Formats: sequence, C-alpha cells, structure tokens
Amino acid sequence: MKLSFPRKRVVLSLSIAFLIFLVVLGQFFFSRAVTAEREMIEDLRTRRMLLELDIQNKTRLLQAYKATIGVIGDYRISLPIDEVAFFSSVERELARNGIQVNSMKPSKPVSGSSAVQIEFIGPYYSVLNVMADWRGMGAAVRMVSVSLSKDEAGMVKGTAVLETVLPEGGV
Repeated sequence: MKLSFPRKRVVLSLSIAFLIFLVVLGQFFFSRAVTAEREMIEDLRTRRMLLELDIQNKTRLLQAYKATIGVIGDYRISLPIDEVAFFSSVERELARNGIQVNSMKPSKPVSGSSAVQIEFIGPYYSVLNVMADWRGMGAAVRMVSVSLSKDEAGMVKGTAVLETVLPEGGV
C-alpha cells in the first residue's frame, strides 16, 4: 500500500506528536520519581540528625552513669558486727540529739537482716536531725517506716523501724 505525500505527512506528524507525548510523559514520571527520592533523602537526613543527637545524649548519660558508679564504688559501707552494735549505734544517735527513748525492741526483719523498733519523744527538729544522722552513721541502715505525731508544744512522739544487714554469723 502506497501512501500519498499528504498522508505520509499526517502519519509522520502523528508519529512525531506521539513521540513528543511519550517524552513529556516520561519526563513527568521521572520528575515525580526524582522528587520522591529527594523527599526520602531529606527524611533520611532528618532521621540521621535525630539519631546522632540521641547517640550524643546516650553518650552523655553513659558518662554520667560511669562517673556515678565510680563515686559509689569509692563509698565504703560497713556492716554492724552484731545486733548489739547496731542497736547501740542507733541509740547513740538518739542520745546525741537529745531524744528521749521510750522503748527499743527488735522488730521482725526481712531474712538475713536485723531490725529495731524505736519509740521516742523529742523536739521536732532534733528528730529530723537524728534521721539524717542515722543515714550518715557509717553502717548500712534502711528506715523501713516512721510515724510522727504531735505531743506537746514543739515536741513529737514517734515510732521508727530501722533495718540493717549483718555480716555472716553476726546474729
């Protein structure tokens, strides 16, 4: 089949138009793909920056943790020799702060430890001082419970239960 010149021109024009349409369509899809890749790259940069900041924060926290562990490792905790030594050190702190001891008796401890229950009366601020002194008494002591109530002007009645761990055979 032979095409005449005007028909060849139409076919050639349509072919060129179709080719141009395909190039424009390809460019459109390529442009969308490039934009999507750029957005993904930007998202990855943001994530990387956040992860780097997180790593810096974790590194700072790890250094603080190591420094704290070092300080704690330097702190030496002693244990009372036996219950008598524990009870006397607790009572010594009460007497040193001018607190009147009404009763002092062993309490039910957690296994492997010793506990004492103290009932006392004294000035409020002296009671607070004795609690601080118990913490700094040089032996491992834990205040299990404490209750305070008003007695007379400026005085409080209280009950405290203190617990310590005894070395093996120190019971």
